[in-house]
Amino acid sequence: MKKILIIGAGFGQLPAIHKAKELGIETICIDRNPNAIGFNHCDHKYEIDVVDFEGALAIAEKHKIDGVITMQSDLPVPTIGYLNDKLNLKGVSQEVAKTCSNKVLTRKKLALEKCNQPKFEIITTIQEAYNKIELIGYPCVIKAPDSSGSRGIVKVNKIEDIPFAFEEANSYTNGKEIIIEEYISGLEFGAQTFSINGKCEIVLLHNDMMSPPPFMIPIGHSLPFNKLNKTEINNAIEDIKKAVNAVGIKDGPANIDLILDETNNKIKVIEIGARIGATCLPELVTYNIGKDWVEMTILNAIGKKIDTKIIENNPVAAIIIESPKNGVFKGYINNIIDTQNLLEVEVTAKIGDHVSKLKKGTDRIGKIVVKNTDVELAEQLAIKLRNEIIINVE
Repeated sequence: MKKILIIGAGFGQLPAIHKAKELGIETICIDRNPNAIGFNHCDHKYEIDVVDFEGALAIAEKHKIDGVITMQSDLPVPTIGYLNDKLNLKGVSQEVAKTCSNKVLTRKKLALEKCNQPKFEIITTIQEAYNKIELIGYPCVIKAPDSSGSRGIVKVNKIEDIPFAFEEANSYTNGKEIIIEEYISGLEFGAQTFSINGKCEIVLLHNDMMSPPPFMIPIGHSLPFNKLNKTEINNAIEDIKKAVNAVGIKDGPANIDLILDETNNKIKVIEIGARIGATCLPELVTYNIGKDWVEMTILNAIGKKIDTKIIENNPVAAIIIESPKNGVFKGYINNIIDTQNLLEVEVTAKIGDHVSKLKKGTDRIGKIVVKNTDVELAEQLAIKLRNEIIINVE
C-alpha cells in the first residue's frame, strides 16, 4: 500500500484525505491542533505543527511515505519542499517552496526573468511605508509577504490608510518585511496549472469574483474563462508558463493570481502558490475538465504517471457562503427549490461557532457549486442560489 503524508488536518485537507483513502492510499496527517477535523478521517495522526520540518521528517521516515501534499494553504509548502529534498520525493524543492511561499522572493524571481508583474517596494517599518508609497503612488496595496487566504492584504487609497494597512500586514507575517505594490485596475482572473517533469502541461484560466476593498478576497470562481479573445488567452497562457518556470515549479499543481492592466492591456502576475487553489477551485476544475484535480495531485506526488489530456470543458461556477456579521452562528435556512443544476451546497459552520464578517479567505462558512449551459449563466445561478441561503448570526 502506498503512503502519503498530508501536511495539515484542517477542513481544507479533507478532500485530500478522502480521495487518498478512496484510492487505497494510507493517509498520515500532522497538525498542531488536536481537534483538527481531519484527524477523525485519516489512518494516522500526529500533533505536530505544519511548519516543524524535523518533526514532519521523523513521521515521514517512520511511515516510509511515498509522497507528501497539502491543500489550499501556503503555510505547509516549505515543509513539503524540505521533505521532498530530504527523501527524494516528487514535487517542489525546498528552494521553490520557500520562493512561492513568500511574495518578496516571488517578486524577485519574476523580476530576474523579466516576467510582467506590478511595481513593488520592500519595507520593514511604517516610516519606510510612508517613504516608499511616494515611489509607488496611490492607490497601492500593502501585503504580508508570507500569509495565505488573503490575510494581511489591504488597499491603501490615501495617506491616512497607511497605519491600519501596515499593522494589518504586520500582524500576519512571521518576518519583518512587508511588500508594497502598485494597485492595478483591470480584469482580475486566475489560473490553475499542472507541471510534470519540468514542463507546465496544463494551464486552466478561470474567472474570479472578488469582495469589495479594502480586503479584496476571492469569493468565487468560474470556468471556462470567457473574458479575453483567443489571441489574448494564448498570450496569457504563455505568460503563465514563463512565470511558473521562473519560480522553478517542475512538478504538481500551482495556483496563479493575475490581472489584465487596463492602462496598457498587459497581463501582470500577482501571486504564485505551489499548491492547489482554494475557494472551490479543486471542485470546479474537476467538474470542468472531467478529471479529479485532487486525485491528479496525489498520484503525481507518489510518483504515478498522470494523463494530462483534457477533453471536457463544462461551464461551472462557485461562490462562497459568508457570515453577514461577526457573532455566534445560530443556524441557517435553505430556501433553494430549483436544484437541477446544483452540484454542491454546503454550510460548514456549526451552531455555536464564532464566525466573522468576511475579512480573509478562511472566514468562509460554506459554498455553492453549480453548472449551466454557459459560464455566465452558471455565475448568475451561483449568486442566485447563494442568496437563497439565509444565515442566522447573533
